[in-house]
Amino acid sequence: MFKKTLLATSALLISSTAFAADVENSNLDIAFQGAHFQGAGNQVTMLRVPVTNKDTGQTQFFDMSAQFAADKNGNLVFKNMSSVKSVAFASTNQIRAGHYLDEDGKSWYVDGPSTAPDGRLVWSLSCSNRCFGNGSASLQVMSGPAKSNGLISQMDAYKVIIKSPTSLNYGLLNGDYVATAGQAGNMITVVRYDSSAEPSSSWALRSAPEPQPED
Repeated sequence: MFKKTLLATSALLISSTAFAADVENSNLDIAFQGAHFQGAGNQVTMLRVPVTNKDTGQTQFFDMSAQFAADKNGNLVFKNMSSVKSVAFASTNQIRAGHYLDEDGKSWYVDGPSTAPDGRLVWSLSCSNRCFGNGSASLQVMSGPAKSNGLISQMDAYKVIIKSPTSLNYGLLNGDYVATAGQAGNMITVVRYDSSAEPSSSWALRSAPEPQPED
């Protein structure tokens, strides 16, 4: 029963993100399709949920969280719901600095965040040990929406991405490619895009202890 309810609730949650909807007994409109969802254990977090005042047209963003639990009948319910106003340019993909390994066992180092003049956060990801064959890799990404992201604004893909952004933390890989980086748990996923803003490759970096020099 619990499993069936979990699947049904998950389907409902996914389908509810397809369209904006009015908030009952208010002048507000909420659009979950514009938010970023993260899950861990029995908790779901919804970051930068757009809530629009239909009278003024003003949109504010909220970070929300809730826990899944079962009631006495075995039905899945939400508990401990909470929300706070989202900080401007806050990234839904906060990246943790440290040492990471890719699928080939190559070391990547993540530094940051630093703060750009407009308040956005910037991270640097680098690999110097024969990444992508015999080369090196350097990636800088910036939090917040793609629009007005100075790291990518001169790239051909930028004109396409700002029309329908699909991710956050956009940046530039090796000075040639638009890329995104986002963290979930101990893993960072990097996606590289071609000039048409189509994903051309992706790879994962997993947090790992920094190698110690041999005696």
